[in-house]
Amino acid sequence: MTPTDTEPMLVTTLDAWRAGGDLLPVDDDRTARAEDDESALLVADALSSTAQVLVITPRGAAPTAEQLPAGQVRWARRGPAGRHTELLHRPSTAETLDLLPHPEGGWFRETWRSAHTFDPTGYPGPRAAATGILFLLPANEQSIWHAVRSDELWMWHRGGPLELVLGGDGDTPATTETVILGPAIESGHRVQQLVPAGCWQAARPCGGEEVLVSCVVAPGFDFEDFRS
Repeated sequence: MTPTDTEPMLVTTLDAWRAGGDLLPVDDDRTARAEDDESALLVADALSSTAQVLVITPRGAAPTAEQLPAGQVRWARRGPAGRHTELLHRPSTAETLDLLPHPEGGWFRETWRSAHTFDPTGYPGPRAAATGILFLLPANEQSIWHAVRSDELWMWHRGGPLELVLGGDGDTPATTETVILGPAIESGHRVQQLVPAGCWQAARPCGGEEVLVSCVVAPGFDFEDFRS
């Protein structure tokens, strides 16, 4: 949707939007204006370096001078380098499970973080014993090449098959093994796959359907342990 003079684009954080319900505050320090998608991404960078940012095209007339009714909502994805890279419509499964854009691609929500912490050897600081997320890859998205300092266990839940490519533990990825996670276990699909610590990995749906998995990381995940 292309914004017009009568449909301003407003950039705000998820927390601010949820606090306002269906009405979006226009003039406060939680909301900024943008003319187009490119400027909205720059505004998102300036608005917050950590919070989830939304870009909203209001609908209809303002009930007050300070508020507008929220219309089209798009979710800003912050890439691995820390800058916002694209604006997305949240898929229905992600909406149902309240998933957020993941820097590597796809949608996620952390569902578990162990209360036990320790100082694992080779890590820059303390880590939770383990963490778990829900992770959704729509049919048109992929998880880019990346490596995590910890072991990561992928567990397939629903949707189509998922191609998980393991690229070794060198300085750059090299395709060494492809595993298919999915429902057809009689045909060789797996429902779990371990990615060893430090191993490059990438993933994409390979059956034209979205894929929902869980990923458990031990020691627990921290973006300080992520490289791409």
